[in-house]
Amino acid sequence: MKQIITTLIFFGFSFIGVGQNVGVGETNPTASKLQVKTADSAVLLIQNTATALNTKTGLFYKSDNNFSGSIATIQTAPSFYRMGLFTYGSANPNGLKERVSILDGGNVGIGTTNPTAKLEVAGNIKIADGTEGADKVLTSDAAGNATWQKPANAAGAVGFGAWGDCSTNSISEYNPVTDSTGNLNLNFGSDVAILGNYAVIGASYDNNAKGVVSIFTFNGSNWESLQKLSDPTGVADELFGTSVAISSNYVVVGSVWDDVGGNNQQGSACIFKLVAGNWVFMQKITDVSGSANDNFGISVAISGNNIIVGSRNGNGANLDQGSAIIFKFNGTTWVQSQNITDATGATGDSFGESVSISGNYAIVGATFDDVGANTNQGSASIYFYNGTSWVLSQKFTDAAGAANDYFGQTVSISGNAALVGAYGAAVAANADQGNVSAYSFNGTNWVFTQKLIDALGSANDRFGVSVNISGNYAIVGAKSDDINNSNTFNDEGSTTIFLRVGQLWQKVQKFTDPGAIPVSYFGEKVFIDAVTKRFLVAQPILSKVTFGKVN
Repeated sequence: MKQIITTLIFFGFSFIGVGQNVGVGETNPTASKLQVKTADSAVLLIQNTATALNTKTGLFYKSDNNFSGSIATIQTAPSFYRMGLFTYGSANPNGLKERVSILDGGNVGIGTTNPTAKLEVAGNIKIADGTEGADKVLTSDAAGNATWQKPANAAGAVGFGAWGDCSTNSISEYNPVTDSTGNLNLNFGSDVAILGNYAVIGASYDNNAKGVVSIFTFNGSNWESLQKLSDPTGVADELFGTSVAISSNYVVVGSVWDDVGGNNQQGSACIFKLVAGNWVFMQKITDVSGSANDNFGISVAISGNNIIVGSRNGNGANLDQGSAIIFKFNGTTWVQSQNITDATGATGDSFGESVSISGNYAIVGATFDDVGANTNQGSASIYFYNGTSWVLSQKFTDAAGAANDYFGQTVSISGNAALVGAYGAAVAANADQGNVSAYSFNGTNWVFTQKLIDALGSANDRFGVSVNISGNYAIVGAKSDDINNSNTFNDEGSTTIFLRVGQLWQKVQKFTDPGAIPVSYFGEKVFIDAVTKRFLVAQPILSKVTFGKVN
């Protein structure tokens, strides 16, 4: 051993001093236990004084060979234990820039000397898997908002899944579809619904606005067109496909402008049944007490043996107050069983603009209901089937609402949870940003639990213009969300998926159309199936519908 040490000393590569300091390229290592000196511009020093653990301990890197007296200041013991990685730079008064700092509480800082969180980064973040051209890169903007970015030559869907945001729950099976004719004027996506391996997509302007509904089926990899449905007695301008709904064996389609007898635009709905893999026309339903311009069929929903149809201009006690009609399956046909109206309603409320039904509960929105002095604030009412008839359970209004909120423009109910959208509601100072009110049944009453908003939203997003809930999943559209602020008109739109944990909803992921263009309204219509976790997002103005799945 003595011979080896002597040889190393002879060639000047290392030196072990009397104080047991070790030097590499340094014959007099007095500054630290291990001191490295090279002939180029890099010097590595690992410093650990012999005083106490609360002495600052560091791994230092310098860009020249002159330590000077400034190092002593960096090594001065503070009131905590620190390990750091430093670089030399004149911007620091001591000549050193601290790049990585680990404090005694376990906080790690990068680019900061005093991290207040377990990990604090002063600057942008980029995380890559090391594969050139295919990295998943997490970047943050000046405001600290982090998003996944994707190189142009990487596989996958831009804007979806891991690329959408930092969520641990991602989106897969991205599959945009259009009508086979490719005509942008069909309003393909006028309404959408999905259940299991079937999806229903309305195109209310197809065939001279007679309207067509497309049935899509999932083939194990993609969604493909299976069948087109139409009103067998339909004519132009009846808007078949304005609204759609699906259950296990039935599809319901609303025709909001269908003329019934001599009643212009009274409206109707057609029921189709699944028989041997095909959907066949079963029955056409109308409001037996309806009249002209009722717009019966503006909204439809089905659950078990009950169908509810909105008639936004149907006359309760007042002109255009609106109504909702329940139809019940008697084993052979669907028969009208009850007309529901708001006993406290008024002229022009549009009660029935939106409807939803789940088991023994149904919810009906009245978009233009005036609340106090607030014109068009809106309301929503829940009804319960008591074994004989549907009775009012509760009427909701937003206690913090204002005029022109349009609370109730969209409603959805599933099990013991309900959502009501108010796309015109202000959020803080942002007019028309929109919100969604969540309610839960506690065994006795329906109680307000939460306001869903887009925390990064802005004015005129119209978050809540569409909502749908299925089991513990909910999906909300914000059709006017501005995604690319460089566009002249913006309004590209976005959609957010939520998951219910206990009685509260938490955001899973916000996502956008990867090929977004101005005024494309991604999220104007949305629907989700909690069993398969698959969803639909419609852009009727582009005659485009996007399929996806929550992983």
